[in-house]
Amino acid sequence: MVLGTLPARCQRDFRSIQGRVHTADGSPLPADINVRLEEAEGTVVARQFVGSNGKFEFWDLTGNAYRLIVTAPGFQTVSQDVDMHYEASRFPDIYLVPAVRKKSPSALTASATDLAAPKKAHKEYEKGDHALGSGHPEEARSHLEKAVAEYSCYARAQTALGVALTMQHEFSPAEAAFKKSIECDAGFLEAYVQLAILLNVEGKYADSKLNVEQGLGHFPDDWQLHYQLGVAYDGAKDYEKAEEEYLKAQSINPTPPAELHVKLADVYLKRKEFEKAYAEMQTYLRLAPNGEFAEETKSLMKKMESAGVVRGAQAKTNQP
Repeated sequence: MVLGTLPARCQRDFRSIQGRVHTADGSPLPADINVRLEEAEGTVVARQFVGSNGKFEFWDLTGNAYRLIVTAPGFQTVSQDVDMHYEASRFPDIYLVPAVRKKSPSALTASATDLAAPKKAHKEYEKGDHALGSGHPEEARSHLEKAVAEYSCYARAQTALGVALTMQHEFSPAEAAFKKSIECDAGFLEAYVQLAILLNVEGKYADSKLNVEQGLGHFPDDWQLHYQLGVAYDGAKDYEKAEEEYLKAQSINPTPPAELHVKLADVYLKRKEFEKAYAEMQTYLRLAPNGEFAEETKSLMKKMESAGVVRGAQAKTNQP
């Protein structure tokens, strides 16, 4: 069936881009996410602010090639090309990566390879770091590749390169960059955290567990590593250990991302511990009443109440 004979609604869907924004580490979406749609030559076609569910839609498009530019306070700018000829390309998932925080050299966590890197490598790293912070992953990648070409065991530059590659959805080389960073400096925390985030996003849970466990050997009290280990166990369907790691992350960091409570609720649901799940959902709604999962959480709580899987007194007490 040719396009001209399709029902009007189907034709309209074919000429649309419908996507969703996520955070790479599973934390709640920030406010004021802006999605800009450009034609291939850079002409702005439309822009849209994203709501708490992360969804965005552009309809009745006439071109064949577009670029999405996604910006959000505290996160790096992400760009993604869309080829209208391919259905999968028209339904993009955009992952936001936290912005590289600007620190003075004295405030940076020391890396054993920083002093060994030659001056030229330092200069290229600084340019790449600035480009990352400005939301230009392609430019950042160019400088960071030069930095590691000068000194391949420059752990800080390898980690930043991995972030730039992740932003460009080049996951295999990003993994290689993070692993090289750890190989060169096993005491560089950021490399373990970023690699764990990437592996969990890719669904490589066994690899993620090995990486995090290695990191915990150096940083046993880092909440981010315990959180990502929980994500890995959760993905591998080891819910008892997932619960243990989520709770450990919470004990280390009393104010973790609100999404941790959604993850705990999901673990308890899978174990049919409905009252615990309900309590975690309520906690999530208190912390993020307009969060990405708020509507789904409220709906599920009502279903649990209707099904009688939580005590009436508890349900009444915990109403948002």
